[in-house]
Amino acid sequence: MAMLTLVTRQEIAAQKTIIASEIISLQRSFYDEEALEAYREDGEEDLYWEIFDLLQGKPESYQSFHKIIGLNHSDLGSYTQLLVSRLQQLADHLQIQEWIVLSHLRLDFFGNRDNDYAPLEQAYQSLEKLTGLHTYKEAFRLDQSGFAEFIPILFWIQRCDPSVSDYICVFDEQQRISFFICKYGNLHVTEMGQEYLSPQLLQELGWTLIEGPESDPFTDDGAIAGRVIRF
Repeated sequence: MAMLTLVTRQEIAAQKTIIASEIISLQRSFYDEEALEAYREDGEEDLYWEIFDLLQGKPESYQSFHKIIGLNHSDLGSYTQLLVSRLQQLADHLQIQEWIVLSHLRLDFFGNRDNDYAPLEQAYQSLEKLTGLHTYKEAFRLDQSGFAEFIPILFWIQRCDPSVSDYICVFDEQQRISFFICKYGNLHVTEMGQEYLSPQLLQELGWTLIEGPESDPFTDDGAIAGRVIRF
């Protein structure tokens, strides 16, 4: 397999019913009748349904377990390197060979290109190189080397660009776990069907369970450099 393979969201939804169920549930929680009406009044109802592309699907029923984990690491410059290393150890433990990435809404992975914050610019340049594209709204599969390249890109995009999907979800190919990276660099993990990551295992693999409110580990004042809201 290539490092990264482009696939459509519908293809993933058809092949991976648990992944589809997770996305359907997220879309249901964000669906807004008033927003739809506003699109409708502008004659753009079809655009709303393009974003909520899996909303009409029927999710499967299964147990879910949710947790937030982090690395208790405050050096921003070395964080992504450590994050990749710890995730690869976790993947090795769970014998994950391939990952599937799609966002909770059908939005462009390439967000605000006018933001000239250097780490974000570099992230988008790296994403262009990885995908061969400069706009993309579908899904992709990653092997282990592609995953190692993608995680730093994802970290900087989610940290600095609120115009992209809040939940760019990364699933293991066997549909056991998923996570998204928040602006603080923490992983919001969902385990589907059963609990695979016990607190003891996470601790052994170098992770910290986060309970209570999150805060930015890289700054004293909580201000995130380079994070720009596009109007």
